[in-house]
Amino acid sequence: MQEASRRNHAPPRLLKLYSSYRLFLSALLLWLGHLDSSPIFFDDSDSGLFSTAAAAYLIASLLNLPLFQLLRWRPNETLLFAMLLVDVVAINLMLYSSGAMAGSMGYLLMVTVAASGTFLKTRLALSIAAIASFIPVSIAMSEFLFSDGGQTEAVRSGVFGILLFATAAIFIYLTKRLTLVQALAESESRAATRLQHINDLVFNKMLTGIIVFDSDFCIEQLNERASLLLGPSDSQKLLARHESLDQVAELLTYYHDWKANPQRQLPTFICKNSDIPLQISFSEIHSNSVVDTILFIEDARTLSQHAQQLKNSSLGALTSSIAHEIRNPLGAISHAAQLLQESQLDQADQQLVDVMLRHSNRMDNLVQDVLQLSRQQAPQISVTNIFANCMLSKTQVQESNLFNNPQIEIDTSAQSVNAPFDSSQLQQVLVNLISNALRHSEKKTGQPWVAIRFDYQTDMNLAMLKIYDRGEGVSDANKHKIFEPFFTTEKQGVGLGLYIARELCEINFATLSYVYKSASEGYFKIVFSDPAKLLPRNADNEENRSDH
Repeated sequence: MQEASRRNHAPPRLLKLYSSYRLFLSALLLWLGHLDSSPIFFDDSDSGLFSTAAAAYLIASLLNLPLFQLLRWRPNETLLFAMLLVDVVAINLMLYSSGAMAGSMGYLLMVTVAASGTFLKTRLALSIAAIASFIPVSIAMSEFLFSDGGQTEAVRSGVFGILLFATAAIFIYLTKRLTLVQALAESESRAATRLQHINDLVFNKMLTGIIVFDSDFCIEQLNERASLLLGPSDSQKLLARHESLDQVAELLTYYHDWKANPQRQLPTFICKNSDIPLQISFSEIHSNSVVDTILFIEDARTLSQHAQQLKNSSLGALTSSIAHEIRNPLGAISHAAQLLQESQLDQADQQLVDVMLRHSNRMDNLVQDVLQLSRQQAPQISVTNIFANCMLSKTQVQESNLFNNPQIEIDTSAQSVNAPFDSSQLQQVLVNLISNALRHSEKKTGQPWVAIRFDYQTDMNLAMLKIYDRGEGVSDANKHKIFEPFFTTEKQGVGLGLYIARELCEINFATLSYVYKSASEGYFKIVFSDPAKLLPRNADNEENRSDH
């Protein structure tokens, strides 16, 4: 069965070569047959029969060419057998008519027999060898028995017949071996192609960005994740192969720092074209005299989430013990101040009591915020509608009655935008940012106002929220401090709101940042992650995924 499947079609290149050989041979023999003193004729030769056989052989060779071309050089085995049979008969006729049945011209039959071992199955190939040897042997034996033919000619014909069978057997064996080797090579090639395809797929779908560059900082290979994490270059194009790594000059600084001390833990990298915190690491590949470097780029938010969980666990144990130590005496102080406030006090003493109550409440709020931060649970991330969460957050702020007639404008042009986030934690972040914007707008203009705009980061396929206010803005000196814990410019508050909001974004694989335009202009921006890359593909997530 394997032999049949291997030889359903002859190899087109070999068949073309053999067809060209037949055409050349038939034309050569016809030309030699018309020479006056042809070297192929011996005693008892019949030049007329030779020329007729050579002409017929040439016509058959010519007719085969368009037929095989029509079949795209993949004829069936019957046509191949017929072609080789014509070759055997034609050559034997020309051998007989030249008067040299056992002459050197007979070796042309060996080419035909060798071709049969290559093109045909074993049984048919041996049939061609049998026919090719039977004709000269039968003629030699008939001349030996019924004429004055010599015994030597009969023996030579017999030996020639054995050579033909040997030729067929050798080429049948070689063809089988070559077919097996070719099948093995094709199988290995398919396996290598499949593995290469799998490697390319894994390489490009990895959540870790990978860039391979040479000693001249020319990028030899990079995956899609690396381009997206780094964002567009100054020319607003993503990095690509064969470009220079110096388009992101900060990476070269990291590389030189790593070369100076390979054991050093490199700090978190934030590319100027992307707000995503990145963890950078390097490794070298030595191949002969060539040294390539691999740059690994990881989204630091994933690491931050695990670190945050450990931090929350430790902080929870610490704050639970501190709460008892602080809140008990704090409650006693607050209660005593309330009792004093009910007494008849002069104005100076009343002011002191008010100070005690005000700062007691502030300390109580501080303890509440720290406890809230330490008790955060692991987020239940699912694909949620951002617009719906904005509307729920707006309602919560309005129902809190902290602001008089707050103006909260929410963009309604992108109501189908979805992103992976814990819905309750997203509302907590939005309430914090909305309240912060209302407070600062009211402080400057007397009217609490906030605007929430939707946007889309097309190069990275990520949804964004932008929160605007009409406040004083953030000074250049404070723009890098606003997310630090306990940092505040207000007389009231403890400075944990923005810090908690950013922590919640990080554990939900989102990024909260402040876009600084000038001292009086800027806005907060939340960049959400892609549901397809950070969540398992399931029916619920796919149904809720944004079509934006």
